[in-house]
Amino acid sequence: MLTRKKLSENADPVVGQTIGLKKGVIEGPVQDKLKKPALGQTRRAAFGDITNATNDKALQGDKKKIVGPLKPSAKINLSIIPTRVSKPAVKKTTEVKKRATSQISLVQKAAKSNLSSSNNLNQTSSQKSSLPVKEQAVKKLPVKEPLDRVEEDFSFVIVEDNDSKAEESIECQEVDQSLLAVDLENYTDVFNVGIYAQHIFDYYKGREKMFSIPAYLNGEAGRVTPQMRAILVDWMVEVQENFELNHETLYLAVKLTDMFMSRANVDKEVLQLVGAVAVFIAAKFDERCPPLIDDFIYICDNAFDRDQFITMEMEMLRTVDFDLGIPISYTFLRRYAKVARMSMVTLTLARFILEMALMENELVSARDSKMAAAALYISQKMKNEGAWEGDVVKSSGYMLDDFKDLVVALNKMLHARPIPQLSTIRSKYAHLIFHEVAKIAPLPTEELLRQGV
Repeated sequence: MLTRKKLSENADPVVGQTIGLKKGVIEGPVQDKLKKPALGQTRRAAFGDITNATNDKALQGDKKKIVGPLKPSAKINLSIIPTRVSKPAVKKTTEVKKRATSQISLVQKAAKSNLSSSNNLNQTSSQKSSLPVKEQAVKKLPVKEPLDRVEEDFSFVIVEDNDSKAEESIECQEVDQSLLAVDLENYTDVFNVGIYAQHIFDYYKGREKMFSIPAYLNGEAGRVTPQMRAILVDWMVEVQENFELNHETLYLAVKLTDMFMSRANVDKEVLQLVGAVAVFIAAKFDERCPPLIDDFIYICDNAFDRDQFITMEMEMLRTVDFDLGIPISYTFLRRYAKVARMSMVTLTLARFILEMALMENELVSARDSKMAAAALYISQKMKNEGAWEGDVVKSSGYMLDDFKDLVVALNKMLHARPIPQLSTIRSKYAHLIFHEVAKIAPLPTEELLRQGV
């Protein structure tokens, strides 16, 4: 996998306030284990230093970075065993049946002649053996196999007539009406399952209401604030990039973090532990070779030990009821872009918008399917490619009026002044690998909505 080169970041005189923290504990079963830091370690200010940066005075002005990806010591090589795909059934006409029966009769006659010749040979060989021929044959046969077993002949001739061609054309017309164009193209592809693709995403949309997240950051004293959450998500993006994890892992980790903090009272002292555990669980769910616990303890600079990490993992899984099949906006975005046949540049721009929205506390309660639709709509207008109509409307089930408020909110986010503390995503998508989509100037909201009418 390609890794991007870290770009230099311009310092901004307008810097947000540093987060002053007070000691506290998490309420619940993990209270005793999360009350104190690891032995020999000092409690740090929350996100004052969340990485293993050096304390050299010459490096105090540089941005603190986490160490690069730590690879697992052992790798597992999986071999893919090809499977034989059965051919589709073919309707036989009366002429085909006649030819098949004639061939079967010929085969049976040949089998009888071979059987008679083999019996003659067996009679000669039975003179040398004390056992009869039948008992010798029974010994050679596999277990539970009948003596009169006859191999079936599957060879037959297919003759297409006008009636069968007419029936096939009628079936194709019915498929055209029920499936989208992109699914019809992948109808016979077992990896794309075009016949079930739309049903799968409709099922995802139906499960969204099961994972709705309320506005849980109310600004109570000693609790997590929206600014702290944004810094945590920015750090999780950096972890995902350095460990070279999938984007689905990042989105699932953010969802797990929000679900856990909305259902449990989390103190800001353990906020980094919650984010690290969420990435660890999501990686085990989505990655082929997830990072180890020791890797996450290292990037947290040993602020938490292994027992605290495992205890938090068990608590988080119990809180979300062990249900990790959470619909994420990134999955819907890939489906919409495929149906709309968007270019890679337009899709990457929509990914940048959607990833920036992960840090927005106001958008936590929004439905992921609508968020993906709004992000793709904005990228279409910014790149002047395609329109929100046709198959993409049929696939998503949304018109512009259904997610217009999210378009306004996302466009406002793009026009906001960048914060130096939250620059990981912008630096990531400003790289040439991601087509430098972060440098594209956003459109005014009025023009954006006027073009969609």
